[in-house]
Amino acid sequence: MASRLRKDESLKAAFANFDDVATLVGKINKEITDINEKNVKAGGGDEIGKQYHAKIDKPTADLTGLTSQIRDKLKAMSAHGQGTADLFDATDEHNAGLV
Repeated sequence: MASRLRKDESLKAAFANFDDVATLVGKINKEITDINEKNVKAGGGDEIGKQYHAKIDKPTADLTGLTSQIRDKLKAMSAHGQGTADLFDATDEHNAGLV
C-alpha cells in the first residue's frame, strides 16, 4: 500500500478532456436526433412505413438515449475529476502550512 498519494500535474487537464469528448458525443446525439426526425417523416404511414417504423423507431430512440447518457456521464466525470484535482491541490496547500 502506498504511504503517500501523489497527484499527477496533468490530472486536471486530463479530466478536462472528458468535457471535450462529451461535446463530441453531444454533436453525435444531435445528428442522430436529426436522422430520427427525418426517418419519422420519410417512413410514411402506409403498411410498409408501419413495418419500417416497427423495426427502426425503438432502436433509434434507444441510441439517442444512450448517447445522451454517455454525454451526461462524461460531463459528470469531467466535473468530478477536476473537483478531485482541486481537492488534492487544496490539501497540498493546507499540508504545506503544517510542515
